[in-house]
Amino acid sequence: MAGEQATVVVVRKKKASHPAHHGGAWKVAYADFVTAMMALFIVLWLLTQADMRLRQQIAQYFRDPGVLPGGAVVTPDQAPSRSREPKVVTKEILLVQGDGEEKLLEGYKKEIEEALKAAASENPELAALRDQVIIQLTDAGLSIQVVDKGRDLLFDLSSAKLKPGLVELLKRLATHLGKLPNHIQIGGHTDARPFPPESGITNWDLAFDRANAARRILEVSGLWPGQLHRVIGYADSEPLIPENPLADENRRLSILAERETRRPTKGDAADTSIELPADPVPEAQPPVPEASPPADTPSRVDGVPIGGVAR
Repeated sequence: MAGEQATVVVVRKKKASHPAHHGGAWKVAYADFVTAMMALFIVLWLLTQADMRLRQQIAQYFRDPGVLPGGAVVTPDQAPSRSREPKVVTKEILLVQGDGEEKLLEGYKKEIEEALKAAASENPELAALRDQVIIQLTDAGLSIQVVDKGRDLLFDLSSAKLKPGLVELLKRLATHLGKLPNHIQIGGHTDARPFPPESGITNWDLAFDRANAARRILEVSGLWPGQLHRVIGYADSEPLIPENPLADENRRLSILAERETRRPTKGDAADTSIELPADPVPEAQPPVPEASPPADTPSRVDGVPIGGVAR
């Protein structure tokens, strides 16, 4: 046993090969990732600091860079918002308040008036409606009234169906109203002629249905999501000609771009009146005497004589 040699065991370990040196490219990718995350969190933080109005204005700016008044083109295929021509924004985008909002609304008032004038020379249906559109700045905002003058150019008799000329007018108005940051309300108005009691419909129903039909046209033709504030049926509660509740001009659609801030005053009384277009308003005609109804038939409904046709 003593003469035996000890067995020598040799253990050889192979070293694992290292991957080739890549020059730290992963660091560049990681830096890009960190930068993108930092930008994301900055954007999220800015969104929490901006109110809903500011966010809507920013979103509207990127949808349509031409948010400031400019140009009088009414034709949709020539509107600046649909043109592929390069645009140059010459003014800063600011939150409009006080005098700034007043100037903004005044600018859009002039733009819409010029646009309708240009469109009337190209479209006979709009030319027939031109003198039935009243555009004014009031304490409530930018008011657009489309009045009926007895020519049945707006609606069918006792119907909420809008005539083609009115539909075209609303589409073109929407392209301009959609550029405003202000919210929009739509109202329907009728004259004081009541429906027969057995008809199952009232002037309130007719006024709202007409306003709602106008809402559908405006929403799909240019208003931004959430811009519409309310749709109201006024019936004959706010006549344009109070001294003549049966006047044709009392049948109308009203569109209002609401002020976001109080209108600047210069010591004058608040201006809430609506001026009619240059076309003279027909004077009220004396009522035509009618045969007395039978004793068991009411002669008036809510203070309005029965016998007229609701419009």
